[in-house]
Amino acid sequence: MRGPWRRTNPRRPPQIQRGAVPLSRLGTTRDSGSKRFARRDLLYLLSLLLAAVVLLSLPHERQLLLATALRSTVLAPVLRVHRWLAASETTQASIEELRATRDSLTAALLALRGVEEENLRLRAMLGLAERGSDHFRPANLVPAGRVGEGVKRSFVLDLGSASGVASDAAVVAPGGLVGIVRMVFPSQATGDFWTHPDFRVSAMTGDGRVFGIIGPAGGTPLAMRLDGAPFQADLPSGTELVTSGLGGVFPRGVPIGRVVEVIAEEAGWAKSYLVKPAVYPDAVREVMVLAGRGDTIDLSGLWSGVAEGGR
Repeated sequence: MRGPWRRTNPRRPPQIQRGAVPLSRLGTTRDSGSKRFARRDLLYLLSLLLAAVVLLSLPHERQLLLATALRSTVLAPVLRVHRWLAASETTQASIEELRATRDSLTAALLALRGVEEENLRLRAMLGLAERGSDHFRPANLVPAGRVGEGVKRSFVLDLGSASGVASDAAVVAPGGLVGIVRMVFPSQATGDFWTHPDFRVSAMTGDGRVFGIIGPAGGTPLAMRLDGAPFQADLPSGTELVTSGLGGVFPRGVPIGRVVEVIAEEAGWAKSYLVKPAVYPDAVREVMVLAGRGDTIDLSGLWSGVAEGGR
């Protein structure tokens, strides 16, 4: 371009570029910017090295003073965050340790509870064995039945005919009546709990005034039913029922359970009562098996003073 006097503009480039050319400002390009940043980083590095040399050359007192000033000003937020993270890690470790200690104590308490319950049962069994050593044989009981069965009806004993056990022998625990032996083998025997549908036992009140027949209560799991009690007799709740000794199987005086309430009446004839059992199948593992005929034995005083370990 030319000026007003048709002179060449001194700022005009000698040649005009043709085509698309990327514009740049003040002669800077991408490569030149990268070089400038690289030089800036190098200057920063050199400055830091120089500062480090200067700090190392300072006396120890000055270094401590400068470090204290930095920690209390510039580095104070960073140090607070560091202390908070350290405290959080320590707290988390303490929580995990407390949880492990709690779990160990819980397991120990559960084990001790099981041992304590077993000791109570064994002490009660020893008391019963001492009182009735001439009539019973001690045995271990294992419940038997179908898988998933809610109420166990049968059991297996770890002694049999070689130990003097016979079929139809009464099985008792410190709490009272457990069931009856059905089949006997040389080293073991099988039997039925009182929960079995075919189980029946002749019962009476503790004073011997009222008699009846006890079997499992069909509509109420883990409960008994007293049938055939006289209509005129009124058994209050809590009345104790024991075996009567009639029938030649169960000896007289073994605790069976306690009356709960009247559940049926036959006008002018008989009443039926719901009975709470003295022994539950899932709460007994050590038992005594009667050796000999039950109709010739009176055990009315055997259970007085015996701990209720099998209830």
